[in-house]
Amino acid sequence: MKKLNQNELLDQKIAQLTVQHKRELEELKEQFHIVQSSLTSTNIVQEGLNGFYQTVTNKENLVSTIVSVVGGYVSKKVVVGSSDNPIKKVIGNVLQFLVTAYLSKLNLKNQTN
Repeated sequence: MKKLNQNELLDQKIAQLTVQHKRELEELKEQFHIVQSSLTSTNIVQEGLNGFYQTVTNKENLVSTIVSVVGGYVSKKVVVGSSDNPIKKVIGNVLQFLVTAYLSKLNLKNQTN
């Protein structure tokens, strides 16, 4: 058996890497087409409607979401009231976000128990 010299070994490695590169490029092109077809406006709207339908059909989840949002809104109204002060408005928005997140976590914890 003939011993391969360094040039022949290098040529073999280059050939192997070229084949691997072509295969990976084809796989990447296939994935691109899959992602491109899933990002059509029809698919995006359909996925959104499916998510909304699942939320509406799960009444417990819907009720806890409504309670969380209303709780946050009420806390904002208590702090801000009818003030036009921009600092109060920012504080009210932050408070609304925090209360909504807290109530959402609390409701989620109660549902799992």
